Amino acid sequence: FGTISSTQGRLEELQGNYSPRLGSLRERLGQTLQRCGQPCAGVSPNGVTFTANYSTVPSVEQQLEALGEVLGSSLAGDLE
Repeated sequence: FGTISSTQGRLEELQGNYSPRLGSLRERLGQTLQRCGQPCAGVSPNGVTFTANYSTVPSVEQQLEALGEVLGSSLAGDLE
């Protein structure tokens, strides 16, 4: 169950790695749009983003602990 917690950390790390790359891409797109001139005047590279707010994902630690207790118990034997 520890992999769920570590997965969030890994996703945040990957997002941190991609954010600078996307910033560079957004800058290059902006330069291309400027060179394009009037036909591209209504287009903005600002939509090129990668954001995720992992703090809005509810914790499942309590449920995982309860599941671990059930799996560690002799529930199957008790039901027989």
